[in-house]
Amino acid sequence: MSSNGYTLITVAKCDPGYLSKALEHVGVLAAELKSQAGALGTRHGVISTGEHAGSMVLFQFYSELNGIDRAFDVYGSSDAYQALIGSGKISVTLRNIGKMEDLGLKNTAAETPAYGVLTRWRSATPMTERMAPLVHLFEDNGAMVLRYGTIMTGSDAGSRLLGVGYPSMDAIEKTYDALRASKGYMDIIADIELDFRNIFRYAG
Repeated sequence: MSSNGYTLITVAKCDPGYLSKALEHVGVLAAELKSQAGALGTRHGVISTGEHAGSMVLFQFYSELNGIDRAFDVYGSSDAYQALIGSGKISVTLRNIGKMEDLGLKNTAAETPAYGVLTRWRSATPMTERMAPLVHLFEDNGAMVLRYGTIMTGSDAGSRLLGVGYPSMDAIEKTYDALRASKGYMDIIADIELDFRNIFRYAG
């Protein structure tokens, strides 16, 4: 399945006591982005590991950059977004745009995954021709969605970003066991500069 296009990624710190309410507002905002900005899809959740642990993350998927422009118009008119910002209990710490490659699972699940793994690295080229033969290892071990692209904005512009959704932690473990047994994967690891690999939990 092709997954190219653009992804807008937003990370926001949140007061732990406000997290449940904040996720409710993000769920409403996500529906507005799909109906008013033309988002092809959205996913949101809470980052579990790394420097942004405990922060919320929102992914928005668009076929063209104009959709991201429309998203900011939605922010301006959305009661849910204004409630989030006006609460004084969240602060946006990161917002970047990614250009996605034509690389994905043959069958992307319609259901919301339970967990996601987000990996960022630096490499001279996107290496899609080397990554394509590895996609089945994700799918064979339970991955529900896979998106891969290059960050276009911010201090990490040019870095590669791989996001994969899974139904369980067990599926994550099985996938990485299979990857570590793959020469193609180990060759890629040797040729890149890995920045992070973090887990997040989906909320919608």
